[in-house]
Amino acid sequence: MKLFLILVLILFSSHGFSQEESDVDQIALASILVKDGNYSRAERVLKKISSEDSRKALKESLWGMVELHKKNYKDSILRFNKSIELGIKSKEVYIYLSEAYLQIKDINKASASLEKVDKGSKEKLPYHLLKSEIYWQKNEKVLAWKILNQALKKKLSKNVIYKKKFKYFMKEKLYFSAYELAFEFFKNKGLWSDVLAMASQLRVNKQYEQSLKILQALSFVEPRNENIALEMTQNYLALGDNFSGALILEEAARVNNDLAFEASELLRQEGKSYRSKYLNFQTLDPKKRLKQKLSLYIEDDDYHSLKLMIPELKEHHLLEDEELRYAVAYSLFRTGDFKKSEEYLKLIARDDLFEKSLKLRDEISKCKIEKWACRETI
Repeated sequence: MKLFLILVLILFSSHGFSQEESDVDQIALASILVKDGNYSRAERVLKKISSEDSRKALKESLWGMVELHKKNYKDSILRFNKSIELGIKSKEVYIYLSEAYLQIKDINKASASLEKVDKGSKEKLPYHLLKSEIYWQKNEKVLAWKILNQALKKKLSKNVIYKKKFKYFMKEKLYFSAYELAFEFFKNKGLWSDVLAMASQLRVNKQYEQSLKILQALSFVEPRNENIALEMTQNYLALGDNFSGALILEEAARVNNDLAFEASELLRQEGKSYRSKYLNFQTLDPKKRLKQKLSLYIEDDDYHSLKLMIPELKEHHLLEDEELRYAVAYSLFRTGDFKKSEEYLKLIARDDLFEKSLKLRDEISKCKIEKWACRETI
C-alpha cells in the first residue's frame, strides 16, 4: 500500500490530479502531503474527500494542520478541537493546538493543551520549544531557559535550541550574551548559516564589533563564501572603515564577478583608482561598467581616454542620460574638440544641467577667440 501511495504522489507531481483520484485513499494521501509540507496540494485533496468518509477525526486534524500553516489560527483551533471531539487517537494534535493558541496569545489554553500530550511527545523538541515559549510569555524567563537547557541535555536539535536562546537574548537586548552564545554555537559546530544569521542580527542591532568577531571566525571555515564577505563589508561600512570593507569585497569578487562592480565602487570612493579600474574591467553589466569607467576617467582627469568611450556609450544608449551627455561634452571641451562639445551641449534640456551647459558654451566661445587663455584648461 505504501509503495502504491508513493507512486501516486510521483504521478500527481508530474501530471496534476485526474478524475481517477476517487480510486486513491484520499485521507492517506492528504496525510503524506501534510507530512511532506505540501499543504496546498493537501488542501486540494481534502476538499475532494467525501463527507461520508468515516475517518472524520483524522480529516479534521489534517485540515487543522493546513489552516495552521496558512496562519488561520482561529480556524485551525476549531478544526483541532473538532478532531478531538470526534475522538482523534493521536495525542500529538494537542501540540499543534497549543501552537495555534500561542499564536493568538491565549497562553492559558496553550499551556493546558500542551499538558494533554502523551508521554512520548513530551520527550520531543516541539514540546520543549512550546513549553519554553509559554513560560517566556508568562514572564517566567528562568523556567523558559531551564526547559531549553533540558532539551540540550536530551541531545535534541542543538541548532534549533541555540537559535531560540539567541532570539531570547536579542529580545532582552543582552547583546554581549547573544554574542557569547553565537560564538559557543560556532565552537560546537553549529550550522555556519545559522551562525551567520546571528552575526547579521547583531549587525542590524548596531553591535558591529561583536558581529565582526563572529564573521572573522566564520571566514576561516568558509573562506570563499560571499555571504560572509558581504556581511563583513556591511559591518566595516557601518563602522566607517570603508577601505577594509572594500578589501573584503575585492577578495570576494575574485570568486564571484557579480561583486566586482560594488568592490570597484568602494575602491573608487577611497581613491584607489588603479585597483578600481581592474575590478571595473571584470564587471559584467556593460551599462554599470561604462558609467563607472566614465567616473574613474573624470576623477583622474583622463579626458582623452573618456573621449574614446563615446562609441560604446552610444551603443548602449547611455548618452540618453543628460548627466552623462554633459560629462562627455565637458571631456570634449577639455581635449579641445569644441565643435563636438557644442553638439552635445545643444542637446541638454534639463534645468540644472542647462545652466551649466550655457556656462560651458560661453567658455568655448572665449577659447575660440583667445586660444592662449585656454592652455591651462585644455
